[in-house]
Amino acid sequence: MRRMPLPLAALVLLAACTKGEDDKAALLRADIVGDMAEPASPVRAALTQMTQLGLVQFDGAGQLVPGLAASWRTVDDGRSIIFRLRPAVWSDGRALTAGDVVAVFRRIMAPGSTNTLKPLLAGIDNAPSVMDGRAPVTLLGVNAPLPDVVEIRLSSPDAGLLQLLALPEAVIMRSGARPPSTGAFVLKDAGARPIMLTANPRYFLAADNRLGSVAVTPSTDPRLSVQRFVRGQADLVMGDGIAGLGEARTLGPRDTLRLEPSWGVYGYRFNTDREPLSDPRVRRALAMSIDRADIVQRLFATPLMVPLVSLVPPDAGSGANAPAVPDWSAMDTPARNALATQLLHEAGYGPERPLRLTVALPPGREHAQVFDAVARGWALLGVQAAALERAPAAQRDAEARGDYDLALVERRAPTATPLFFLRPFTCAARRGKQGYCNPDADALIEGARAMANEDARAEALGHAEAAMLADTPMIPLFVPVRWALVGRSVTGWTPNQGGQHPFATLDLPARKTP
Repeated sequence: MRRMPLPLAALVLLAACTKGEDDKAALLRADIVGDMAEPASPVRAALTQMTQLGLVQFDGAGQLVPGLAASWRTVDDGRSIIFRLRPAVWSDGRALTAGDVVAVFRRIMAPGSTNTLKPLLAGIDNAPSVMDGRAPVTLLGVNAPLPDVVEIRLSSPDAGLLQLLALPEAVIMRSGARPPSTGAFVLKDAGARPIMLTANPRYFLAADNRLGSVAVTPSTDPRLSVQRFVRGQADLVMGDGIAGLGEARTLGPRDTLRLEPSWGVYGYRFNTDREPLSDPRVRRALAMSIDRADIVQRLFATPLMVPLVSLVPPDAGSGANAPAVPDWSAMDTPARNALATQLLHEAGYGPERPLRLTVALPPGREHAQVFDAVARGWALLGVQAAALERAPAAQRDAEARGDYDLALVERRAPTATPLFFLRPFTCAARRGKQGYCNPDADALIEGARAMANEDARAEALGHAEAAMLADTPMIPLFVPVRWALVGRSVTGWTPNQGGQHPFATLDLPARKTP
């Protein structure tokens, strides 16, 4: 006898009975370190990735997998990528179409958009003209020839574009205060603490989602998050930079600390508009007189954290070319210090007129320890340096006013692209007429964007970096690591250089409620 298919209501009831109490108890409690007010807040990024999908997405190992696009293909010698959308609906039941995708890309690239991904998507056809208002957004090279097909046309091939489209800044999200979800979870109340998310039954991989709900606690103090983890109040802590690493290493239970490499830069950016740091001789002297290897070894003692003298990390897209390095990098420490002393003397500084400066730091014991080590090296040259601790919001205001000498910069790219690290030093990134600007380096970057050959593009970007390094707009110190505390019961955490850890790929045994 042929078995009749179950009615939809019965299927829903069956699924509920199968999961039952275990699903209600499958709650992951995560502390995510980061300031919600920051434009690039890790908390906001995590919430976006949990609730929204892009055309493609990252899996738990940091590899590209389909998202809203079920498949894609590249044509026209890499200048066109055609995406075939899967049948997908938002959590409110509305179907997603290719027109929605086009609308989002037009919103990202519009002149008034502050999306941080915008400069990196400038290789889309007509994007530069759209970004500066010389062309309407309708001319952007993102089109919907069919209701389930999206085409992105490029001015030149870009092998890294798909990785960019998997980032939270490129999700296909409807506008509004509380947009519905396409991702694995639905946000219940962003204003509550903790922020609660529940599994999205309309997510296209809902059957594979291993968690029933997630409780996210934003934290601006990593020490408090480490303490919560130690007390059993959090299953997972995701750090934001090196702050808190010492506490995590010292207090975290055995085998719970996870370190992973990053495409990142940790260092100090100069205020090149302010005397005496407007003098490149002073900037070069300060940059070359630091023993980076000693700082990394003494303070962190991990092979994942490496000294850095370049603006771009060594494995972030240099291709077959050697990374650009400053001309003093091959000199030994005594020779560097002798040259640094000479440069400071030429600039008018010495024992009778010592150079005095401040370095703005965010809160964090690790930041203070790095500064102390740097300051000790500068003291050998007669430089008197003081740390000035500022909250991130206060530092943003100070930078807008030009009220700083040097400021800490800790940036980690989600993909291996040199443009992520070079863009902050372009003329377009200045605040009005303030800040560093090298038109020749900008021209090299713009020329690289039009190159079809990846090695030739990497070489041109290397020349741009070398031109910037000659000016010394910042002092790179080392490549930072990412850290996390992962409870022993949590499974599915796979270290990867991009720091991609979708919550839908994590699991833990059901927690029985008292």
